[in-house]
Amino acid sequence: MFTIPVLNIKANPLDALLAVVGYRLSMLAKSDNEEVAELLKERKLSIQLGSDADGVARYYVFDNGSFQQYAGTANEPSLSIDFKDSMTGVKLLTGGDVSAFMTAIQDKEMSMEGDYSLLMWFNKLAKHIVPEVPEEYKPYVQKAKPYVYKAQTAANHLFGVVKHKLNM
Repeated sequence: MFTIPVLNIKANPLDALLAVVGYRLSMLAKSDNEEVAELLKERKLSIQLGSDADGVARYYVFDNGSFQQYAGTANEPSLSIDFKDSMTGVKLLTGGDVSAFMTAIQDKEMSMEGDYSLLMWFNKLAKHIVPEVPEEYKPYVQKAKPYVYKAQTAANHLFGVVKHKLNM
C-alpha cells in the first residue's frame, strides 16, 4: 500500500507545487536511480523557495544522500529563491528553463541569495522529478493534451476576469 504523509500545505498554488516537488524528491532520494544518487552524494545543503509577498516558504535539506522537506523558512539556507508572487513561482518552476530564472531576476520577478551554482545543480536534479511516461500510455497522453489545453485556456480566462474584477 502506498501512502502519502500528511504535510502542512497552504491553499496556495506555489506551496502545493513545492510540497509535491519535495515529496517526489524524497521518493527519488530513496530510489535506486544511480544518476540521482550521484547528484545527492556528498552534498550537505538546503534550498529555500517561496514568496514573501504571499507568505509561502518551503525548504529542502539534502544531507549526504538523504532528503527532507519543511514548510516555513530555513535558518541559513545555502540558496534562497523568493518569487514576487506565487503564480510567478509556479510559472518559472514548471517552465523548466534555467535562463528564465536569470531573466526573472533582471525583471525583478524573483530574487536569489546564496550560492547561485546550486541553481544549476538543482536543475539537474529537477530533471528527474517528472517520471517518464511508459510507452503504452503515451497515446492516451496525446489524446488528453487538447482537453488540457482547453481547460488551461478557460482557467486563464477566468483568472483574468477575476483579476480584472478585483482591480476595480
